[in-house]
Amino acid sequence: MATNKHAIIRYEALDRCFSNKGRKFFIDDLITYVSAAIEEYSGSKASISRRQIFKDMDFMRSEAGFRAPIESYKEGKKTYYRYSDRSYSLAMQQINPVEADLLKTTLDMLGRFKGLPQFDFVQELALKLKKSFQLEDLGDCIFFDQNEYLKNLHLLGDLLKIIQDKRVLYVRYQSFNQNREKSFLFHPYFLKQYNKRWFLFGQREDFENWSSLALDRIIDFSVEYDEVYKPANIHPDDYFEDLIGVSKPTELTAQLVRIKINKSLWPYIDSKPLHPSQKILEKKEDYTIIQLDVIPNYEFYAQILSFGQAIEVIAPESVRLAIKEKLIAMLDRYS
Repeated sequence: MATNKHAIIRYEALDRCFSNKGRKFFIDDLITYVSAAIEEYSGSKASISRRQIFKDMDFMRSEAGFRAPIESYKEGKKTYYRYSDRSYSLAMQQINPVEADLLKTTLDMLGRFKGLPQFDFVQELALKLKKSFQLEDLGDCIFFDQNEYLKNLHLLGDLLKIIQDKRVLYVRYQSFNQNREKSFLFHPYFLKQYNKRWFLFGQREDFENWSSLALDRIIDFSVEYDEVYKPANIHPDDYFEDLIGVSKPTELTAQLVRIKINKSLWPYIDSKPLHPSQKILEKKEDYTIIQLDVIPNYEFYAQILSFGQAIEVIAPESVRLAIKEKLIAMLDRYS
């Protein structure tokens, strides 16, 4: 496969065009889109010819390339191009033997850091890559908890590049609890995954505090090159210090929450703390009492309720009462 950087950018740009289910890309559209992609990457004007686009499509279709199912469709006197297999994308294809060897070498090198605290992620990452790219015949020996049906996963690469370039976005978005979409300027800071869902964090132009946008609820976005980017005024580690999950209610502050845990559940909570602030206040034969320094947000309540009768919030009274109200409302559903 060609290693020319502009060639790779062209293939990835064309891939986004051909896999776009909501728009038809004619040859002039492809030229414009690919030229813009190269200009965004290199910072200089790019001029792509029709001949180059057709050569790129031939390569992408070929056995030496990606065996991409690119088809042409007539619409009047014009022709547009897209994948005949609507689920196809370059990101889903197996890498070639040369790339596989390079990846194996990289994983072997990363393996030397195994055991160091700051490289705890390496072993899991290596297993994921080996299974995803079939670097070893792992068969059905290991599975990862991923949401393969989550919408907009293909946006991760573009958004990461936009964050690195410190660009402002114009976003069309519809949240889970709203019937209408909203449009706004957004200064993106970082991406975070929680509970098999991806979130984009940043500053909305019309909000004082940070916002989190669920990736699968983003309808569309574009880069606003004339807007001045506002850098983050707080580090993500500080932002999430008192949170479980991703939501941060602006009207709440962190509280010391005491929780009584049944002895049957304690080994699980002990090995996988609910929050980094977790500490033991009292340990008896039948139960353990812990304390968390957290904001009681949606994810906090969802996690506490998920443990059922094996867990009990004993303080503060406001949090205990909130859980009681939720349980009564749930019971009413079944009565």
